[in-house]
Amino acid sequence: MIELLLEPAKFFQRKKDERPRPWAAYLYVLLAMALGLVANQLAVRNLPAPPGLGGSAQWLVLGIGVLIASLLIWGLLGLVIHLLTGLGARAFELAGWIFAPAVITSLISTAVAALFPVQGNVPPPPADPTEIKDWMNTYQAVLQQSLFYQANRILGLLGNLW
Repeated sequence: MIELLLEPAKFFQRKKDERPRPWAAYLYVLLAMALGLVANQLAVRNLPAPPGLGGSAQWLVLGIGVLIASLLIWGLLGLVIHLLTGLGARAFELAGWIFAPAVITSLISTAVAALFPVQGNVPPPPADPTEIKDWMNTYQAVLQQSLFYQANRILGLLGNLW
């Protein structure tokens, strides 16, 4: 992975002669998204939880969501690359490698979330469903003003430029 990040020309030259391994490259997508989920959950650990599932059921649903979303993103990106270039299985391998910088930025984001969780004055979620919209607006405002949110925006930009 270090060679892919620091010397991509050398990495791709070496990979050109090897058999494509798209599922191995998919693991970059899955890892980046899973680390992003962990970072988000760590960041909001001091805030009241929004209404919905809680406990281990929430983690199960989130895990399944990450698995499905990562497969969809990887598959669609690989399909677009294949349609544009005709690379076949190599297109799906490339779609996975594209997420290598996201793995690094997600690791940094997880560290930021662990060290600087979101702090704010958010009341517990209301019992009245008509008040949920106002509560969510307050919750979102606290998130957007946090150091974690600002760091994530910068890390996302740096990862995309990488």
